[in-house]
Amino acid sequence: MGQTARNSEYIKNYNRKAALRILRGGAMSRAGLARAMGLTRSATSLIADELLAEGIIRELSPLSGGRGRSAIPLVVCPQAYYALAVWLTRRGSQVGLCDFAGNLVELRNIPMGEDSIDCLERELRRLLERAETGRVLGIGVSSPGPLDTKCGRIINPPRFDRWHGVEITDILSERLGLPAHLENDASALALHQLGLGGSRDFLLLLVNSGVGSGIVTNGELLCSSRHFPSELGHTSIRFDGTRCECGNRGCLEAYTAIPNILRGSPYSSWSELVSCLDTEREAETLFRKEAAFLATGIINLLNLIHLDTVYLAGDIACSFERLAQRLSREITRRSLIYSNASVEILPADPRPEAGILSASDIVFSNFLTV
Repeated sequence: MGQTARNSEYIKNYNRKAALRILRGGAMSRAGLARAMGLTRSATSLIADELLAEGIIRELSPLSGGRGRSAIPLVVCPQAYYALAVWLTRRGSQVGLCDFAGNLVELRNIPMGEDSIDCLERELRRLLERAETGRVLGIGVSSPGPLDTKCGRIINPPRFDRWHGVEITDILSERLGLPAHLENDASALALHQLGLGGSRDFLLLLVNSGVGSGIVTNGELLCSSRHFPSELGHTSIRFDGTRCECGNRGCLEAYTAIPNILRGSPYSSWSELVSCLDTEREAETLFRKEAAFLATGIINLLNLIHLDTVYLAGDIACSFERLAQRLSREITRRSLIYSNASVEILPADPRPEAGILSASDIVFSNFLTV
């Protein structure tokens, strides 16, 4: 095949996948798709007609409008493709099957201690039976870090010993005959949040039993050349502070992970603490400490990278409004750059299935990248 033919095939594949990325975000007419892709209407129609013929997209009812021909919205077919998803957490795991439109088809919960590779394989095989043969694109695995996402290996996340050193993507791919991809849990949630629209320059901060971070700048996930994601939770806010489980001292996670902020208190969970904010002084004191510690980590990042939004995910999102107000005040008061400019503090996707959907997005993102 000559160079011209190879280039032509690449451009065709690139445009097809660009169209699908856009349509996964919502229905759009041919004219709108052409504008979004920067192509002519005729070129976009050729792409759309091909995808329609293959059953990957479909047409909705024409939109009623004024004079002239009514626009016909295009949308992806949910059953065109599927993704298997694995959401690993310190509390157990979830596996799920998601369709191409981002809908959860089925979810299975696996309790902590039972979520072995063998168990994951067994549950994923059961989910495979729900999808048409050949329609499943792969397996997305989301896990606390640190990870080597390029090699598909879980390195040594604190309090996650049962998964240390496991080359999870190679194992699942070999057993199930599907490509598998690994991503940091906070990074996966950040990519999922990006797909929902809104900011293209943000931090997603995942705070529960640990502290994870996903940083998106100019619509792209920030990671190193070896695909190592950011670990804001393991940046130090006190050089001589508490020793973290990672071996460093004064890590943000050592102060703000929920078990750490609650240690020695009468509260068993963050939700219990926030329920007592108006009646118990100790709850208010701990709440203020958590906000101050989190703001310190966020400010350190904002002084390095310009971001306009911080999304909060995990247990910390409980009583979101009060925490957002306090974080905003701290950032405005203490930040070098943002004293006269606002950073929006928003909740990440609050749906209970957001984690498994973000793991499935790892698959779709890889499929739609040329």
